[in-house]
Amino acid sequence: MKDEGLGTKVNLVDSHAHLDFPTSPRIAGLRGASVDNLDDVLVRAREAGVRKIITVGTTLEESKKAIEIAENLSDKKLQIYASVGIHPKDGKGDVEKFGLLSCFETLKQIVGSSDKVVAIGECGLDYYLGSRGQGLGTSKKERWFQRELFDGQIKLAADVDLPLITHCRNAWGEIFGLIENLKFKTENLKGVFHSWTGNWEAAKKALDLGFYISFSGIVTFKNATDIVEVSKKAPMKRILIETDSPFLAPEPYRGGKNEPKNVRIIAQFLADLRGLPFDKIAEATTENANRLFKF
Repeated sequence: MKDEGLGTKVNLVDSHAHLDFPTSPRIAGLRGASVDNLDDVLVRAREAGVRKIITVGTTLEESKKAIEIAENLSDKKLQIYASVGIHPKDGKGDVEKFGLLSCFETLKQIVGSSDKVVAIGECGLDYYLGSRGQGLGTSKKERWFQRELFDGQIKLAADVDLPLITHCRNAWGEIFGLIENLKFKTENLKGVFHSWTGNWEAAKKALDLGFYISFSGIVTFKNATDIVEVSKKAPMKRILIETDSPFLAPEPYRGGKNEPKNVRIIAQFLADLRGLPFDKIAEATTENANRLFKF
């Protein structure tokens, strides 16, 4: 993969990162997972041409932290925005503690607390199966819980007219059904499937629903055949790029700690796949993010 070099003048958007990661216990276990200074992380992002980052909440507290980071660490060279939501896995404790309705009410209050909030999520369905076929999302009770949690956030996104940042693992049919059900009732619902992992058939459904598709470092993995196919076929006007920092570091850093500067690697990879100049991918994905998130 050819690197255009950091000297190239570009404007990149990392549409999905978790900037609380320098001090987050969730980073434990990643290779090279020493605690970083977030200011240094953002300096490296600026040097790589990143001009906007959405830092994404997965619990009520992380959503509040996302807003705090966006409000306090943005500057003229790098604007940070926040998304607030309850992840089907990470946010389960919130629901068990406060109840579904209370969580939805709190989320709506968090949305209204800052003009830095540009999206709802990350939320969705995560039917992860462990090595023995048992894991999150396998029981009827678990699936009901996740569907109710996601359905409430779909409705919230439509109600406040913000895009939905959607997480999906092993649940394509169900997740499309829930989204499609509400799209019959409102024209406000829009969003993105973050860190795309589905095949082209699933991608066509996502696109038909009016959603964008975002590519993370997974697209660079050698076994990502389906994702590569989608990245080649998806319309340029409907693709985004992200890091999902600190997770999913692209090749050649797979398995290590990720950070927003690496969104440049993903942009270059997509440019090479499509046979396009780097700046065309950078320009298209930035314009798409600006259009979807209205920043």
